[in-house]
Amino acid sequence: MERRKASRAIDRISDLLGREATFALVVTADIVAAVAVLAVGVRDTPVVSAISLAVSLATLVMVCAVQHTSSRESKALNLKLDELIRVSEARNELIGAEDDSHAQLATHADRLRERHRHHAADPG
Repeated sequence: MERRKASRAIDRISDLLGREATFALVVTADIVAAVAVLAVGVRDTPVVSAISLAVSLATLVMVCAVQHTSSRESKALNLKLDELIRVSEARNELIGAEDDSHAQLATHADRLRERHRHHAADPG
């Protein structure tokens, strides 16, 4: 199944945002914006409003792009792990654990720790 064009475009944006050159550009732009605001003054002027709007929009795009990519990668990783659990001797009750509540995840973690302690104490 082919991913939608919008999803691929967001991934490209996220890749671009993750580059060192992009980070350097953003830091430089922030410094220039801070100097411009200081030069104009802190009063509400069109320049200050434009800078504020640009920073807000850039932040929103960055957050959305990173969240999109992170969410997709997390879902893919969970599917891969679920498949490994399914075909191994691992307990299948953990398949889909990402949909459990925090309390259920804590219970699973406690059981895994106890199981590990039991196997470590009795290796044979």
